Amino acid sequence: MTKRSPTARPYPVRVPRIPVGPLAPVVLGECSQWLTAKGYSSGSAAAVMNLVQRLSMWMLTVGAGVEDIDEELLARFVTAQGSQDRPCASVKRCSGVLRRFLASAGYLRAGTVDDVRVTPTQAAVTQWRTWMREERGLSEKSIAAYCYYGADVLDAVTAADGSLQWDQLNAAIVNAYVAERGRPYGVVARAHIVGSVRCLLRWALSTGRLDRDVTAGILKPPGSKRSLPRGVAAEQVAALLATCDPATTIGARDRALVMVLVRLGLRAGEASRLMLEDIDWVNGQVRVTGKGRAHVLPLPADVGGALEAWLRVRPPVLDRAVFVRTRAPRQRMTVSGI
Repeated sequence: MTKRSPTARPYPVRVPRIPVGPLAPVVLGECSQWLTAKGYSSGSAAAVMNLVQRLSMWMLTVGAGVEDIDEELLARFVTAQGSQDRPCASVKRCSGVLRRFLASAGYLRAGTVDDVRVTPTQAAVTQWRTWMREERGLSEKSIAAYCYYGADVLDAVTAADGSLQWDQLNAAIVNAYVAERGRPYGVVARAHIVGSVRCLLRWALSTGRLDRDVTAGILKPPGSKRSLPRGVAAEQVAALLATCDPATTIGARDRALVMVLVRLGLRAGEASRLMLEDIDWVNGQVRVTGKGRAHVLPLPADVGGALEAWLRVRPPVLDRAVFVRTRAPRQRMTVSGI
Protein backbone atom coordinates (compact mmCIF):
# COMPACT_ATOMS: atom_id res chain seq x y z
CA MET A 1 0.00 0.00 0.00
CA THR A 2 1.36 3.42 -0.95
CA LYS A 3 2.08 5.69 2.01
CA ARG A 4 0.89 9.26 2.01
CA SER A 5 3.48 11.98 2.12
CA PRO A 6 3.83 13.71 5.50
CA THR A 7 3.30 17.05 3.76
CA ALA A 8 0.14 15.98 1.94
CA ARG A 9 -3.07 17.77 2.84
CA PRO A 10 -5.44 15.73 5.03
CA TYR A 11 -8.57 14.15 3.63
CA PRO A 12 -11.87 15.88 4.32
CA VAL A 13 -13.88 14.52 7.20
CA ARG A 14 -15.35 11.27 5.90
CA VAL A 15 -18.98 10.30 6.31
CA PRO A 16 -19.69 7.04 8.18
CA ARG A 17 -20.51 3.94 6.17
CA ILE A 18 -23.88 3.66 7.90
CA PRO A 19 -25.77 6.96 7.47
CA VAL A 20 -26.61 8.76 10.70
CA GLY A 21 -28.70 11.78 11.56
CA PRO A 22 -32.31 12.87 11.02
CA LEU A 23 -32.14 12.45 7.23
CA ALA A 24 -31.38 8.72 7.45
CA PRO A 25 -32.82 6.61 6.01
CA VAL A 26 -36.08 8.14 4.66
CA VAL A 27 -34.83 11.42 3.20
CA LEU A 28 -31.68 9.78 1.85
CA GLY A 29 -33.79 7.17 0.07
CA GLU A 30 -36.06 9.82 -1.40
CA CYS A 31 -33.04 11.77 -2.60
CA SER A 32 -31.60 8.70 -4.32
CA GLN A 33 -34.89 8.06 -6.12
CA TRP A 34 -35.16 11.74 -7.08
CA LEU A 35 -31.67 11.79 -8.58
CA THR A 36 -32.40 8.64 -10.58
CA ALA A 37 -35.66 10.06 -11.90
CA LYS A 38 -33.92 13.29 -12.92
CA GLY A 39 -31.31 11.36 -14.91
CA TYR A 40 -28.18 12.20 -12.92
CA SER A 41 -25.18 10.02 -13.65
CA SER A 42 -23.88 7.63 -11.01
CA GLY A 43 -20.91 9.89 -10.27
CA SER A 44 -23.00 13.05 -9.87
CA ALA A 45 -25.60 11.20 -7.80
CA ALA A 46 -22.88 9.84 -5.50
CA ALA A 47 -21.54 13.36 -4.92
CA VAL A 48 -25.00 14.67 -4.05
CA MET A 49 -25.71 11.73 -1.75
CA ASN A 50 -22.39 12.36 -0.02
CA LEU A 51 -23.48 15.95 0.59
CA VAL A 52 -26.88 14.89 1.95
CA GLN A 53 -25.17 12.45 4.35
CA ARG A 54 -22.84 15.23 5.50
CA LEU A 55 -25.85 17.46 6.11
CA SER A 56 -27.55 14.72 8.11
CA MET A 57 -24.41 14.12 10.19
CA TRP A 58 -24.00 17.87 10.83
CA MET A 59 -27.68 18.25 11.79
CA LEU A 60 -27.18 15.50 14.38
CA THR A 61 -24.29 17.40 15.97
CA VAL A 62 -26.22 20.70 16.16
CA GLY A 63 -29.46 19.08 17.32
CA ALA A 64 -31.56 20.02 14.27
CA GLY A 65 -34.45 17.95 12.93
CA VAL A 66 -36.07 17.61 9.53
CA GLU A 67 -38.68 20.21 10.49
CA ASP A 68 -35.88 22.76 11.08
CA ILE A 69 -34.59 22.71 7.49
CA ASP A 70 -34.68 26.19 5.95
CA GLU A 71 -32.37 28.51 4.06
CA GLU A 72 -30.74 29.73 7.24
CA LEU A 73 -29.90 26.17 8.35
CA LEU A 74 -28.44 25.34 4.93
CA ALA A 75 -26.35 28.53 4.99
CA ARG A 76 -24.97 27.56 8.42
CA PHE A 77 -24.17 24.09 7.10
CA VAL A 78 -22.29 25.41 4.06
CA THR A 79 -20.37 27.86 6.24
CA ALA A 80 -19.43 25.12 8.70
CA GLN A 81 -18.25 22.82 5.93
CA GLY A 82 -16.25 25.58 4.27
CA SER A 83 -14.45 26.48 7.50
CA GLN A 84 -12.80 23.05 7.72
CA ASP A 85 -9.12 22.65 6.96
CA ARG A 86 -9.97 20.42 3.99
CA PRO A 87 -13.52 21.20 2.79
CA CYS A 88 -15.37 18.59 0.79
CA ALA A 89 -15.51 19.53 -2.89
CA SER A 90 -19.14 18.41 -3.25
CA VAL A 91 -20.35 21.09 -0.82
CA LYS A 92 -19.76 23.91 -3.27
CA ARG A 93 -20.52 21.90 -6.42
CA CYS A 94 -23.76 20.22 -5.34
CA SER A 95 -25.40 22.74 -2.99
CA GLY A 96 -27.80 23.89 -5.69
CA VAL A 97 -28.94 20.33 -6.43
CA LEU A 98 -29.40 19.73 -2.70
CA ARG A 99 -31.65 22.78 -2.40
CA ARG A 100 -33.73 21.77 -5.42
CA PHE A 101 -34.30 18.30 -3.98
CA LEU A 102 -35.25 19.56 -0.53
CA ALA A 103 -37.64 22.11 -2.06
CA SER A 104 -39.28 19.62 -4.44
CA ALA A 105 -39.68 17.06 -1.64
CA GLY A 106 -41.27 19.65 0.65
CA TYR A 107 -38.54 19.67 3.29
CA LEU A 108 -37.15 23.16 2.61
CA ARG A 109 -39.24 25.75 4.39
CA ALA A 110 -39.34 29.33 3.16
CA GLY A 111 -37.38 31.68 5.35
CA THR A 112 -39.36 33.89 7.70
CA VAL A 113 -39.73 37.49 6.61
CA ASP A 114 -39.39 40.24 9.14
CA ASP A 115 -42.37 42.51 8.51
CA VAL A 116 -40.57 45.41 10.17
CA ARG A 117 -37.95 45.42 7.42
CA VAL A 118 -40.50 45.51 4.59
CA THR A 119 -40.67 49.04 3.24
CA PRO A 120 -43.94 50.58 2.01
CA THR A 121 -42.60 50.40 -1.53
CA GLN A 122 -41.82 46.69 -1.22
CA ALA A 123 -45.25 46.06 0.28
CA ALA A 124 -46.92 47.93 -2.57
CA VAL A 125 -44.99 45.96 -5.20
CA THR A 126 -45.96 42.70 -3.47
CA GLN A 127 -49.64 43.69 -3.52
CA TRP A 128 -49.32 44.72 -7.16
CA ARG A 129 -47.86 41.29 -7.94
CA THR A 130 -50.80 39.60 -6.23
CA TRP A 131 -53.27 41.73 -8.20
CA MET A 132 -51.61 40.85 -11.52
CA ARG A 133 -51.60 37.16 -10.59
CA GLU A 134 -55.14 36.87 -9.23
CA GLU A 135 -57.08 39.57 -11.08
CA ARG A 136 -55.38 39.58 -14.46
CA GLY A 137 -54.16 35.99 -14.54
CA LEU A 138 -50.64 36.86 -15.72
CA SER A 139 -47.82 34.34 -15.62
CA GLU A 140 -44.95 34.71 -13.18
CA LYS A 141 -42.61 35.59 -16.04
CA SER A 142 -44.88 38.42 -17.19
CA ILE A 143 -45.28 39.66 -13.62
CA ALA A 144 -41.52 39.75 -13.16
CA ALA A 145 -41.12 41.72 -16.39
CA TYR A 146 -43.78 44.26 -15.37
CA CYS A 147 -42.11 44.79 -12.00
CA TYR A 148 -38.66 45.05 -13.58
CA TYR A 149 -39.74 47.84 -15.91
CA GLY A 150 -42.34 49.67 -13.86
CA ALA A 151 -41.78 49.29 -10.10
CA ASP A 152 -38.98 51.87 -9.89
CA VAL A 153 -41.40 54.69 -10.72
CA LEU A 154 -42.48 54.54 -7.07
CA ASP A 155 -39.06 55.83 -6.03
CA ALA A 156 -40.07 59.24 -7.37
CA VAL A 157 -42.93 59.52 -4.85
CA THR A 158 -41.19 57.91 -1.86
CA ALA A 159 -40.77 60.34 1.02
CA ALA A 160 -37.73 60.58 3.29
CA ASP A 161 -39.46 58.44 5.93
CA GLY A 162 -40.13 55.70 3.35
CA SER A 163 -43.86 56.37 2.93
CA LEU A 164 -45.45 56.54 -0.51
CA GLN A 165 -47.06 59.85 -1.48
CA TRP A 166 -49.52 58.66 -4.12
CA ASP A 167 -51.11 62.10 -4.52
CA GLN A 168 -47.86 63.37 -6.05
CA LEU A 169 -47.81 60.73 -8.79
CA ASN A 170 -48.82 62.64 -11.92
CA ALA A 171 -48.26 62.43 -15.68
CA ALA A 172 -45.17 64.67 -15.55
CA ILE A 173 -43.39 62.39 -13.06
CA VAL A 174 -44.39 59.29 -15.00
CA ASN A 175 -43.22 60.69 -18.34
CA ALA A 176 -39.89 61.73 -16.83
CA TYR A 177 -39.44 58.22 -15.48
CA VAL A 178 -40.38 56.61 -18.80
CA ALA A 179 -37.92 58.81 -20.70
CA GLU A 180 -35.07 58.15 -18.28
CA ARG A 181 -35.79 54.43 -17.85
CA GLY A 182 -36.01 53.84 -21.57
CA ARG A 183 -32.92 55.83 -22.52
CA PRO A 184 -30.55 52.82 -22.95
CA TYR A 185 -33.19 50.62 -24.60
CA GLY A 186 -34.67 50.19 -28.03
CA VAL A 187 -38.20 50.67 -29.29
CA VAL A 188 -39.60 47.35 -28.05
CA ALA A 189 -38.24 47.70 -24.50
CA ARG A 190 -39.53 51.29 -24.29
CA ALA A 191 -42.99 50.04 -25.18
CA HIS A 192 -42.69 47.46 -22.38
CA ILE A 193 -41.77 50.22 -19.93
CA VAL A 194 -44.85 52.25 -20.87
CA GLY A 195 -47.08 49.18 -20.61
CA SER A 196 -45.64 48.26 -17.21
CA VAL A 197 -46.19 51.74 -15.79
CA ARG A 198 -49.74 51.80 -17.16
CA CYS A 199 -50.42 48.49 -15.43
CA LEU A 200 -49.10 49.84 -12.14
CA LEU A 201 -51.26 52.97 -12.43
CA ARG A 202 -54.37 50.92 -13.23
CA TRP A 203 -53.76 48.82 -10.12
CA ALA A 204 -53.25 51.94 -7.97
CA LEU A 205 -56.48 53.45 -9.33
CA SER A 206 -58.52 50.29 -8.83
CA THR A 207 -57.35 49.90 -5.24
CA GLY A 208 -58.00 53.55 -4.28
CA ARG A 209 -54.40 54.62 -3.99
CA LEU A 210 -54.92 57.10 -6.83
CA ASP A 211 -58.04 59.23 -7.05
CA ARG A 212 -57.64 60.01 -10.76
CA ASP A 213 -56.58 58.23 -13.93
CA VAL A 214 -53.23 59.55 -15.16
CA THR A 215 -52.64 56.93 -17.85
CA ALA A 216 -54.10 59.21 -20.53
CA GLY A 217 -51.24 61.66 -20.03
CA ILE A 218 -48.46 59.13 -20.60
CA LEU A 219 -46.59 59.75 -23.83
CA LYS A 220 -46.02 56.91 -26.26
CA PRO A 221 -42.40 56.02 -27.07
CA PRO A 222 -41.28 57.21 -30.51
CA GLY A 223 -41.48 54.66 -33.26
CA SER A 224 -43.57 52.22 -31.23
CA LYS A 225 -45.78 51.33 -34.18
CA ARG A 226 -45.92 47.57 -34.45
CA SER A 227 -45.01 45.85 -37.69
CA LEU A 228 -44.73 42.28 -38.86
CA PRO A 229 -41.47 40.58 -37.83
CA ARG A 230 -39.00 39.84 -40.56
CA GLY A 231 -38.74 36.19 -41.52
CA VAL A 232 -35.59 34.10 -41.46
CA ALA A 233 -33.96 33.59 -44.84
CA ALA A 234 -33.78 30.10 -46.33
CA GLU A 235 -30.00 30.26 -46.27
CA GLN A 236 -30.05 30.99 -42.54
CA VAL A 237 -32.37 28.07 -41.88
CA ALA A 238 -30.15 25.75 -43.92
CA ALA A 239 -27.07 26.91 -42.03
CA LEU A 240 -28.84 26.38 -38.71
CA LEU A 241 -29.94 22.87 -39.63
CA ALA A 242 -26.45 22.06 -40.85
CA THR A 243 -25.12 22.49 -37.32
CA CYS A 244 -27.50 19.79 -35.99
CA ASP A 245 -25.93 16.34 -36.32
CA PRO A 246 -28.88 13.89 -36.47
CA ALA A 247 -26.54 11.04 -35.48
CA THR A 248 -26.31 12.47 -31.94
CA THR A 249 -29.06 12.83 -29.37
CA ILE A 250 -28.64 16.58 -29.02
CA GLY A 251 -28.43 17.02 -32.79
CA ALA A 252 -31.65 15.06 -33.33
CA ARG A 253 -33.43 17.14 -30.71
CA ASP A 254 -32.17 20.47 -32.00
CA ARG A 255 -33.02 19.58 -35.59
CA ALA A 256 -36.58 18.68 -34.62
CA LEU A 257 -36.84 21.86 -32.56
CA VAL A 258 -35.65 24.08 -35.40
CA MET A 259 -38.05 22.38 -37.82
CA VAL A 260 -40.97 22.95 -35.45
CA LEU A 261 -40.09 26.60 -34.94
CA VAL A 262 -39.52 27.33 -38.63
CA ARG A 263 -42.16 25.21 -40.36
CA LEU A 264 -44.97 25.61 -37.82
CA GLY A 265 -44.11 29.14 -36.72
CA LEU A 266 -44.24 28.29 -33.02
CA ARG A 267 -43.01 30.61 -30.30
CA ALA A 268 -40.37 29.39 -27.89
CA GLY A 269 -42.95 29.10 -25.12
CA GLU A 270 -45.30 27.09 -27.33
CA ALA A 271 -42.50 24.69 -28.25
CA SER A 272 -41.58 24.34 -24.58
CA ARG A 273 -45.19 23.45 -23.64
CA LEU A 274 -45.56 20.90 -26.46
CA MET A 275 -46.46 17.51 -24.92
CA LEU A 276 -46.29 14.00 -26.37
CA GLU A 277 -50.07 13.71 -26.40
CA ASP A 278 -50.33 16.94 -28.43
CA ILE A 279 -49.01 15.13 -31.52
CA ASP A 280 -51.79 13.36 -33.43
CA TRP A 281 -49.83 10.96 -35.63
CA VAL A 282 -52.95 9.37 -37.14
CA ASN A 283 -54.45 12.59 -38.46
CA GLY A 284 -51.15 14.41 -38.95
CA GLN A 285 -51.91 17.30 -36.60
CA VAL A 286 -50.28 19.12 -33.70
CA ARG A 287 -52.17 20.79 -30.84
CA VAL A 288 -50.43 23.99 -29.77
CA THR A 289 -51.20 25.93 -26.58
CA GLY A 290 -50.06 29.44 -25.84
CA LYS A 291 -51.27 32.93 -25.01
CA GLY A 292 -54.20 31.43 -23.13
CA ARG A 293 -55.64 29.52 -26.08
CA ALA A 294 -55.13 26.33 -28.06
CA HIS A 295 -55.20 25.67 -31.79
CA VAL A 296 -54.49 22.77 -34.12
CA LEU A 297 -51.89 22.91 -36.89
CA PRO A 298 -51.14 20.43 -39.68
CA LEU A 299 -48.02 18.30 -39.23
CA PRO A 300 -45.85 18.42 -42.39
CA ALA A 301 -44.05 15.24 -43.35
CA ASP A 302 -40.56 16.69 -42.88
CA VAL A 303 -41.44 18.00 -39.41
CA GLY A 304 -42.97 14.65 -38.49
CA GLY A 305 -39.85 12.85 -39.67
CA ALA A 306 -37.61 15.09 -37.57
CA LEU A 307 -39.84 14.61 -34.53
CA GLU A 308 -39.86 10.83 -35.02
CA ALA A 309 -36.06 10.73 -35.23
CA TRP A 310 -35.80 12.72 -32.00
CA LEU A 311 -38.43 10.73 -30.09
CA ARG A 312 -36.66 7.46 -30.92
CA VAL A 313 -33.54 8.65 -29.03
CA ARG A 314 -35.30 10.84 -26.45
CA PRO A 315 -33.94 9.88 -23.00
CA PRO A 316 -36.40 8.33 -20.53
CA VAL A 317 -37.76 11.05 -18.26
CA LEU A 318 -40.83 11.57 -16.09
CA ASP A 319 -41.76 14.71 -18.01
CA ARG A 320 -44.25 14.35 -20.87
CA ALA A 321 -42.77 17.28 -22.78
CA VAL A 322 -41.59 16.66 -26.33
CA PHE A 323 -38.39 18.66 -25.96
CA VAL A 324 -36.43 17.78 -22.82
CA ARG A 325 -32.92 18.30 -21.56
CA THR A 326 -30.39 15.62 -22.46
CA ARG A 327 -28.45 16.20 -19.26
CA ALA A 328 -29.63 16.06 -15.66
CA PRO A 329 -32.00 17.21 -14.48
CA ARG A 330 -33.81 15.61 -17.43
CA GLN A 331 -36.99 17.63 -17.68
CA ARG A 332 -38.83 19.96 -20.00
CA MET A 333 -36.69 22.56 -21.71
CA THR A 334 -37.31 26.09 -20.55
CA VAL A 335 -38.12 28.96 -22.87
CA SER A 336 -34.65 30.44 -22.38
CA GLY A 337 -33.12 27.00 -23.07
CA ILE A 338 -34.97 26.77 -26.36
